[in-house]
Amino acid sequence: MRVPDETVNKVKNGTDIVELVSSYVKLEKRGRNYVGLCPFHNEKTPSFSVSPDKQICHCFGCKKGGNVFQFLMEIESLNFSEAVKKLGEPLGVSITTEESRVDESDMTLIKMHEYLTDLYHHVLMHTNEGEEALKYLTDRGFSADIIKKEKIGITPNMRDFTKNALLNQNFSMESAYQAGLVSRNEENFSYYDRFVSRIMIPIKNHQNYIVGYTARSLDGSEPKYLNTPETPVFQKRELLFNLSDARKFIRKQDEIILMEGHLDVIKVKMTDVQNIVGLMGTALSGENINLIKRLASNVTLMFDSDNAGRKAATSVGETLLFEGLNVFIIQLPEGEDPDEYIEKHGREKFEQLVQKQKRHFVHFQADHLLDESMENDLSYTQNLNKLINYLKYVPGNTLKERIITHISDSYKVSKEHILSSIPSQTENVNYFEPPAEPQMKIALSTREKKERYFLKALSRDKSLFIQFKDEVSTEVLTSPTYYGIFKGLCTYYEKFEDYDVSMINQYVSEECFEALLDLDSIKIHDDVSKDELNDYLGDLSGIRNSTRDKQLIYLQLKEAEQSNDVDRQIELMQKLVEINSRHKK
Repeated sequence: MRVPDETVNKVKNGTDIVELVSSYVKLEKRGRNYVGLCPFHNEKTPSFSVSPDKQICHCFGCKKGGNVFQFLMEIESLNFSEAVKKLGEPLGVSITTEESRVDESDMTLIKMHEYLTDLYHHVLMHTNEGEEALKYLTDRGFSADIIKKEKIGITPNMRDFTKNALLNQNFSMESAYQAGLVSRNEENFSYYDRFVSRIMIPIKNHQNYIVGYTARSLDGSEPKYLNTPETPVFQKRELLFNLSDARKFIRKQDEIILMEGHLDVIKVKMTDVQNIVGLMGTALSGENINLIKRLASNVTLMFDSDNAGRKAATSVGETLLFEGLNVFIIQLPEGEDPDEYIEKHGREKFEQLVQKQKRHFVHFQADHLLDESMENDLSYTQNLNKLINYLKYVPGNTLKERIITHISDSYKVSKEHILSSIPSQTENVNYFEPPAEPQMKIALSTREKKERYFLKALSRDKSLFIQFKDEVSTEVLTSPTYYGIFKGLCTYYEKFEDYDVSMINQYVSEECFEALLDLDSIKIHDDVSKDELNDYLGDLSGIRNSTRDKQLIYLQLKEAEQSNDVDRQIELMQKLVEINSRHKK
């Protein structure tokens, strides 16, 4: 479907690209622009630039970017009308969409999850089969509001409940199997429910589609938690539980709080702490790490206080520390998880814990390793060296000084010794660096400089553009890239009155958009006249034609030399001098 231009303009003008991009990427101001790690490819040095003046973003590495619509289309896999709709909702601009860029087979799997989520939630809230599970949840302190908001449900203790429900909706069992909703007996190829008598916690992907479940056993059967298997739409390495809801809070606070249990996350969502996500396992994938780095520079781990939780905190914390992030730990009382802590101590006490009790990962490790270190000289040396090695990844002198003081006091070693022992970094872990300016590999020729100036002057004034449009051809703009920009401008000015680089880039290729950004940055005086453009047009046309003239003269010279016609040679040489004097390269 086509969205009216006035609607597109209203949404575009009402959406700030810095605010939009910063909900997906951690940005830091550099001069007039903002920079961050590109969300479209893996990188360690930021090359993704956002211009609030031009309302565009661009990666100098992978070349992706554009205006607010193009950014959202790329990062959320939306088509244009869907992007306009999503950006228009907070502005009160309503449009309908009829198509989706989500693969049709994937959308079938998503629709199954959406249907079953509503069904499971209905069973929990409104049937006898759900009474036991609902009582279990309310006894654990989950409010009716949070149960409804998260659409928590229950699968009854029936072998084929899910299977029959999907068949009644005309979904195929093969699709249900691909979605991880039913299992299959490979001997007789029969299907049966994967989840039976389990509390169903929906898992959304980062586009807010339900793609899987965390299923908790209600009758004591093992495993206690059974998750959706890997499917085309459920890839654990790409997901963080609750990210779609927590993203805006994470960006606002520049902090992401990681938890283990999904019920823990839901319980915490009943407090004022909203920048929380849950791991999809005890380890972080490369995709998880890259996503976290783009969202925030501070990560706080709040894992269970048992041995498994402490080991996970050490492993995950070390990984994130080495990636250049500020990593903190909130340590819960022995034997408690966040859910239990809130139930035992109350919401306000939990909020105070989050606000006041964060220790840096190295500080936490120093305390954790202390007991075994002080009575064992070998462990003392090994653990102290480990802590000193960690220190090279701690950014900021103030925080590092605080941690060094703590290690010095705890391990009875001088701060001078610790400072002198910190190894130098082999890699710069400073999160933000200004993106390198793109360098021209070859100096621009006089011809290219003239074409750039002519195109720049022509592009920014529609009245001049219309006057000269029919005079411009590949004879004038000999660069295919510049001519491609010109053709894009032809289409653009059929629809718009004013020059806007954030809209023009929809009408040019990626290669041309790169050149368009470069073109947009060059300075020309404000009062370019029609006569000046006529001079450029004549000069550029002449240069091109003079090349042809000279090629013809060279052929004639060769013939004159072969026939030993000296007068003809002199005549032709004079023509060459005249052409070169008119059009210096």
